[in-house]
Amino acid sequence: MASDSTHEQTVNVALGEVLRGMRRSSWEVVADRRGRVLKERGWPDVLVLDAAGWPVVIEAKHYPNHTGAEGDAQERLGKHPVGGLHPIETAIALVYPPEFQRLDGEALRKAIRETEALEYALYTKVVDDERGRERLPERGWLRGGMIDLAMLVHRAATPARRVEELADVLAGGVGDAADRFSHHHPRFGEGRGAQLAAILEQTDDENGQTRRMAMTVLLNALIFHEALAQANFDVWTRNRRRPVQSIDMFCGLMLKRTELLEEWRAILRHNYLPIFSTARRLLAPSLMPIMTASDVLQPLCFTAQSLVRNGVTRSHDLMGTVVQRLIADRKFLAANYTRPEAAAMLAGLALLPGDPPRGSWGGRTLRDVQIGDFACGTGTLLSAAYQRLSLLHELHGGDAKALHGPMMEHGLYGLDVLNIAVHLTAAMLASAHPDTPFEGECLLVMPYGAPKRRDAPDGASEPPVDRDTVRVGSNELLAAEVQAGLVEQAAATTAGGRRRADVRDLIGRVGHGEFDLVIMNPPFVRNTNHVGVLQDVPLPAYAAFETPYEVQTAMAEREKVLTGQSTANGNAGMASFFTELSHRKVRTGGRIAEVLPLSALSGGSWEGTRRQWREHYRDLVAVTISEAGSRNKSFSSDTGIAECLIVATRNAETSPQNRGVFVILTRRPTSTHYGDLIATVVQRAIQSGDVRQLDDGPLGTTPIMLGDEYLGHLLDCPLPDDGPWPLVGIADVELAQVAYRLARGQLAAIGQPAAPHTPVPIAPIGDMAERGPVHRDVDRTERDGTIRGPFERRAITSSAPTYPMLWAHDAKKERQLVVEPDYEGQTKPVGARSDQQAVNQKAARIGATATRAHYNCTLRFNSQSLIVAMTEQPCIGGSAWPSIIFENPDHEYAFALWSNSTLGLLLHWWMANKTQSGRGLTTVTGIPLIPTLNVRELSPEQHERAR
Repeated sequence: MASDSTHEQTVNVALGEVLRGMRRSSWEVVADRRGRVLKERGWPDVLVLDAAGWPVVIEAKHYPNHTGAEGDAQERLGKHPVGGLHPIETAIALVYPPEFQRLDGEALRKAIRETEALEYALYTKVVDDERGRERLPERGWLRGGMIDLAMLVHRAATPARRVEELADVLAGGVGDAADRFSHHHPRFGEGRGAQLAAILEQTDDENGQTRRMAMTVLLNALIFHEALAQANFDVWTRNRRRPVQSIDMFCGLMLKRTELLEEWRAILRHNYLPIFSTARRLLAPSLMPIMTASDVLQPLCFTAQSLVRNGVTRSHDLMGTVVQRLIADRKFLAANYTRPEAAAMLAGLALLPGDPPRGSWGGRTLRDVQIGDFACGTGTLLSAAYQRLSLLHELHGGDAKALHGPMMEHGLYGLDVLNIAVHLTAAMLASAHPDTPFEGECLLVMPYGAPKRRDAPDGASEPPVDRDTVRVGSNELLAAEVQAGLVEQAAATTAGGRRRADVRDLIGRVGHGEFDLVIMNPPFVRNTNHVGVLQDVPLPAYAAFETPYEVQTAMAEREKVLTGQSTANGNAGMASFFTELSHRKVRTGGRIAEVLPLSALSGGSWEGTRRQWREHYRDLVAVTISEAGSRNKSFSSDTGIAECLIVATRNAETSPQNRGVFVILTRRPTSTHYGDLIATVVQRAIQSGDVRQLDDGPLGTTPIMLGDEYLGHLLDCPLPDDGPWPLVGIADVELAQVAYRLARGQLAAIGQPAAPHTPVPIAPIGDMAERGPVHRDVDRTERDGTIRGPFERRAITSSAPTYPMLWAHDAKKERQLVVEPDYEGQTKPVGARSDQQAVNQKAARIGATATRAHYNCTLRFNSQSLIVAMTEQPCIGGSAWPSIIFENPDHEYAFALWSNSTLGLLLHWWMANKTQSGRGLTTVTGIPLIPTLNVRELSPEQHERAR
């Protein structure tokens, strides 16, 4: 114990010692060293030199000198460490807790390691702000311990501005190389361009996307090659061991392609097949003439050298930022690139700061842990999870570098149907420690579509299509056992080929109940309700790679077989199948972490999945965004729809959980720093038990605060037995609490939790009425000619149509409770008499559902007036206005009045699917679950007044 106040310099040195011990192999820490530390004047309190990024300064003061810490931190921005490559882009202002002034020696170091009372803020140098800097948080101070501070230092070592700059450099190099290739080979779809596209299993079209993808593969191989060379990685050539040679040796004024390909062959003898095998095929003399190769490699080599110097091999943010623009077939595969900031938040929610103590996680040693992404794309999520796991392992005293080999060999599983996706994922994961060799990796291109004939041109398949041999990518692993032929097809499909024994071993390890974490952003595309670029595609979910229609049909049937007796639903889209896959693969006690469409929380087609989560998982966290506009509610780069994050722990089969924590952000995270910090705040609130509950009444929520910056709120909610989970994307949660109580028959006032509740008779619509048919059962004819709906819909031509319909919206005509029908149905004529009789019988059954009350399935809050429309005469309900059929027609009027009241609107909003901004959607099958006034409890006099 010090007799006088401990000097700040003493605490700074102790802080540096603690930081240095937390990441011995990854950064150098200089603490309060006098002498020439910066090229300019001044001595930083603590300077962290990260091996993978930019220097980070920490300027610290004793409490309560916050102003002094901030001023010193800002002063360091733009300064240059002596001998460093990069200027200081980020600085942390740190304030020590008061008790540090009374400690020294080991007592001080112990207090530093154990405190949770550090206060700090991150300053980042920017060029497009008049102040020249950004502050995180915008107001106030972050508060936490050494783990939190060390993780922020780690993130700060890769400033977002620099990532964007490097992304521009990478994209420029790729574009330049692709233009040079096209200069030599200008004809698209034939010759060298077609050969190049065939290697990537893409189409060589005039937008040049596939050619840019090919250049990205080559650039990625060169980047990793140079990283291996700088790490002095050894290879065996001509019976001698030597380091990998720099790409300078091969890409100078005269291209040494033969020697470069041989160097890549030497590297492949050790491993890295997904990185170098495809690149070798692209650079082969048979595909790329010497003049083309020389011209193409010049900008690629220059770009690779520049990027490696700037630490690109350690940034999963960078490759994902660029490659999202290059993946072809996005409209069919819906290969949704996850934003790095969302990936950081999802990994943070799945891997808590206290999760992996030294050497173990969830009761298993880290050498036995399995993390899987079965739609790995650019590897962003898998890489984010691995980076966080290895960082936490290191911060808890482990050796991340020693863990790298085992994790690559049997811990990190990345599967995809895109060759380039697996290539990029391999590079992202392996580059964490490029100088650490490993034997094999768990990355595989899964077969998709029908197998090609050995003697057939590209794209041809065996006629007729054998339904037992078509493949549906990673979802083949839904089967409990490996299917015959899958191993051979996967071996042939994987980039560069892979031995059947290796593929069989890998697929054998991707067993049910084996994974500690399944983290995914699966494709969302579905076969129903497709519009825009998909409107003329029969089965968009299986239309990638120009798959023939008969193969698409066989693939759809194959998926049905694989998902039989499961919760997956084709109407929910491919994401539903992948969610079922994650359920089958995760072990008891393991976690799922997924990016899904917002409809997963409210759509009728997702009901089975929600039931599965409720019955088989605990500690469920659902994250949504309340910001206006569907695009702003997305965690992916370009889906254009609202999304959610789901994290949950697989529970014992006999212990269903009935609650979950719903997190609603005011906006999506703006950086990986924010993603990390939001996840930490959320998990700490959950672990402390300090989360308010929805069923407590209109008492507000638990706020998500970074300093004094409000970023959203969270609420602990009961999970409904069926129907939607309504608390998603809602800015005013107190209003949601009122809606929740009203749905249970209690009318409460906002801001008056102590006021008595007014009882209101409430019941689901389905308890009082039947819903009408789905519109496809009214007027649909299938592509094969099958008549699903018996009517042809046409404009009304008579004053008394036999089958009047209320079908579509016309907002101008919907300003009053009673509206006019807009179509009439005519029974479809068919050839055979017996067929006509069957159609007529269908028409009679559908006609019998005609009623006067019709429910708005596609309500737009900002332009439409009616939730329930009435017609003078009974009408058949259509796509926008399905019919609601009461046993007693007199009940229709009170139902319509209530539904169009403020309280009826509130209940519709509460239960509606809020995927699309400004809309409250429901489905025909979802209508019966919506709570409404129990009109059966009204007296005949009340019904008469309503009429």
